Amino acid sequence: MNKHISTLTLDHAGLGIPPGRYALPGEPAARLHAQAAGLDPDQFAEHLREHYTGRRPVADLTPVEFTFLRDELQEQVDDRRQQALDYFGTHVPRRFAHAEPDAPARDWAARVVAAPHDTQSLLLVGPVGVGKTHYGYSVLRAVAETGSAIKWQAYTAANLYAALRPRDDRRADSDYESIAHSPLLFVDDLGAAKLTEWAEEVTYRLINDRYERCLPSIFTTNVLPGQLGATVGDRVASRIAEMCERTALKGTDRRKKVSK
Repeated sequence: MNKHISTLTLDHAGLGIPPGRYALPGEPAARLHAQAAGLDPDQFAEHLREHYTGRRPVADLTPVEFTFLRDELQEQVDDRRQQALDYFGTHVPRRFAHAEPDAPARDWAARVVAAPHDTQSLLLVGPVGVGKTHYGYSVLRAVAETGSAIKWQAYTAANLYAALRPRDDRRADSDYESIAHSPLLFVDDLGAAKLTEWAEEVTYRLINDRYERCLPSIFTTNVLPGQLGATVGDRVASRIAEMCERTALKGTDRRKKVSK
């Protein structure tokens, strides 16, 4: 079997694996498996070839063929998942390293991995201290748990502006493109402070680039949606409203300690 055959025709959902490209099982391995199961090796290999090229639906594979293919691909999924979790572990702030995703977070992660350009970005809204940052990182963990190789970047708004501010020893355009074109971007505390004219223009460029490229993002903000334009500008607020699905987090400030 040719490992270089495109895997785009694989029925990922039917096989229970995330979308992506996979190294297909080699023909010697398939034949050995067929022989061990007492099956015709030629027919076994042909059925798999037909599935790889879109000529045989996964439902038409025999149980042994299905199990062989799924198990071979699942090993790659497990390897990718561990790599993604390792990436998460080295890029997440220590305080949020154990953020656990809930069902809606996992649902968004599954959708963004399956169709990143067709999935709306995520806007997490709520007052200070209700756990928006924690939730945002839990979504990134959910993305990692899918086994997706998607690389993400995360910044507070303040750190984002610091990273994008031109300096003599840096190439501003290269720095900007690295962030603006990131496959998945998490911006925490959007609109937390009144922007300067420069920061407002950079925010617009960033949001507009991601809006036009249909790149998924996660934003958190303390600002009510109807008031976002006053802090980040109407052009930015308009694009965020269109490109994002909104999740409101409620509760009291968890950072405050109750005195007794």
